[in-house]
Amino acid sequence: MVSAVDTTPPASAPLALGFDRARGVILPVAFGACLLLLWQLAAIGFQMPKVILPTPVDVFRALVNNAGTIWQQTIPTVRDTLLGFALATVLGIGLASLLSFSRLLRDAIYPMVIVIQLVPKIAWTPLFIVWAGIGWQSRLTIATFICFFPIFIAMVAGLESTDHSLVRLCRGLTASAWRTFWLVRLPGSLTYLFAGLKIAITLSVIGVIVAEFISSSEGLGFLILKSAALLQTDMILAAIAVLCIVGLVCYGAVHAGEVAVRRWRGE
Repeated sequence: MVSAVDTTPPASAPLALGFDRARGVILPVAFGACLLLLWQLAAIGFQMPKVILPTPVDVFRALVNNAGTIWQQTIPTVRDTLLGFALATVLGIGLASLLSFSRLLRDAIYPMVIVIQLVPKIAWTPLFIVWAGIGWQSRLTIATFICFFPIFIAMVAGLESTDHSLVRLCRGLTASAWRTFWLVRLPGSLTYLFAGLKIAITLSVIGVIVAEFISSSEGLGFLILKSAALLQTDMILAAIAVLCIVGLVCYGAVHAGEVAVRRWRGE
């Protein structure tokens, strides 16, 4: 007589599964906590002046004591970052999609986009300030310009990677170019697109801060420069910490969008 095989999972299986899901959060947080502890001990042990290297406690105290000011300066930075990213997304996807319909346009425009991007982004900043002024318009322009290239390149690569057999099948079924694009080429490019969007959202933050360094009277970049002039190193690090949080939240939002799209497509 053959005995039944026990297929009951071990009692530790749910715990191991839960840790495996949470390790993406637990491990980075634990590593960051260790770095902060080493920073605190090093600053105290070497008796570093506060103006040179404040401790994490000093930075946290500056963050709490100046929460109102930091929040007030965070709003314009986040606003310009999101607007620049959104505008770059529309332009990047739109131009890449347009070029996918015409080989002639692609051969004429694509090389020029590459040439423009070969110039360091910071070199264009003075021109944007001259053209758009020193207000939010120049910050928006710089953020859009910096974000555009990775989105455009990713979208072009995604559209070109479409399974050609599916495209030929659509043509054989007399589907229009637009219908083929909407049903086959665009869905096939989403993986590449979201990769470009993740890069672009971080570059948008960088673009806005660079613009605020050069010409602005508001924003976290302006706060960092002002604090540097006053030798308030703890405030500089507090503003940088807020920038890190802003960047992580924006990146997480793009990643959540990618997950939502994949679930909607049944992947």
